[in-house]
Amino acid sequence: MINENGPDLWSFLPDKDYIDQSGNALNLRSIRERKVLLFISMHCVRCMELVPELQQIHLPQARVILFSTGSDEDHKELDEFLQRKWPIISLSSEQMEQDFLIRSHPFGLVANETHQICDKGKVYSLNELLELAGTRGEGPLINALRNYIRRK
Repeated sequence: MINENGPDLWSFLPDKDYIDQSGNALNLRSIRERKVLLFISMHCVRCMELVPELQQIHLPQARVILFSTGSDEDHKELDEFLQRKWPIISLSSEQMEQDFLIRSHPFGLVANETHQICDKGKVYSLNELLELAGTRGEGPLINALRNYIRRK
């Protein structure tokens, strides 16, 4: 799942304020828990195929934040569809690349409590998002490293 898209593992999230669909300021570094950032484009077929599956996501161990290229109207509809579960941040594709090095969609980042990227990858389905989010631990990459270390 890991590719050249997105920031390097163990790099830090940007210390920057974003505005969500309700007009509230949100700084990712103010969130002191695990974060799952999902990046979608309203012009991406795979993203639009993923959106209906997002209703089923429940990640009690993480805070989910959706970044989308949509308009205010798109985000209003998306917010209602997702039953106001998460913040939705409007970012252009150019801003996603500038702030997060995201060049293709749908894409996910997982950041730990210290705001470091601990996993990343393309997310084409609910199962891939849950795997990336590491529903049983730190994520697939960290779990693989831990298992490797335990065997030594």
